[in-house]
Amino acid sequence: MSDTVTKNDAALAVLEEVLWAARRAAEKAKDDQGQFASGLQAAYYDVLSVAFEQAGLFDLDPADFGMQDFNPDSMLYPRKAA
Repeated sequence: MSDTVTKNDAALAVLEEVLWAARRAAEKAKDDQGQFASGLQAAYYDVLSVAFEQAGLFDLDPADFGMQDFNPDSMLYPRKAA
């Protein structure tokens, strides 16, 4: 590990990438139809909402891990037709 990157910094970078991957997959599942896509969306919602809850317990702003413009609860409602 680099002297300029601490393990905490590296862990935060990994967490941010995992959350972004979950967010992208959840948004894709939201666009898809069917029970499988619905189950995926629910699973990603669970992952992302736990991350946000835990961040709140430590007074972390979602911007600290790249999620400033995202609310997991938005995944609970169907997309409106354009």
